[in-house]
Amino acid sequence: MAVLRLFLIDPSRTYYQRQVEAATGLPIRAVQRELERLTSVGLFYRRLDGNRNYYQVDVHSWLFAELRALILKACEPEEQLRARLAVDDSVRLAFLCETRDRTLVVAVPGREPPAGTYDSDHLEFVSSEDFVHMLFEAPQQLAPFLKRGLDLLGRRDDPIWHQIERAGFEVQKGKGVP
Repeated sequence: MAVLRLFLIDPSRTYYQRQVEAATGLPIRAVQRELERLTSVGLFYRRLDGNRNYYQVDVHSWLFAELRALILKACEPEEQLRARLAVDDSVRLAFLCETRDRTLVVAVPGREPPAGTYDSDHLEFVSSEDFVHMLFEAPQQLAPFLKRGLDLLGRRDDPIWHQIERAGFEVQKGKGVP
């Protein structure tokens, strides 16, 4: 279930085995076994790059839609929000506030999600350009999200992460974030 949850919450991501191990807390042998099983039934793709096997869920698999719906029903609200944000192509990064009652969403400039897509009382949208500006001009405004909050999406390969680190923030990862 932990492996399925990881992949179905963020179906566009690819993971290699050690990332799955870190995100789920499962031993590597269990991860390897489950990835092999899910690949053999056609739910996952496997791609070899160098000496690493990368896995991604096949969103066109006949199992995908029903399994994702079941997993999301059983998820905690934080994971449900992560699942919605993960498939929104206007979202780059998302941070849960230390009090867990607000989420800062860093969006692609000019691509804020349509009104009514999210519970707007708890989400604050900022363009990536404004976010980077705030990192250096008003870091105290971001501290509840970056210093004491959680990274909801785990997109540490996004170029903005270099700016976050340069500004001196070490953001904790949320539950199930690799």
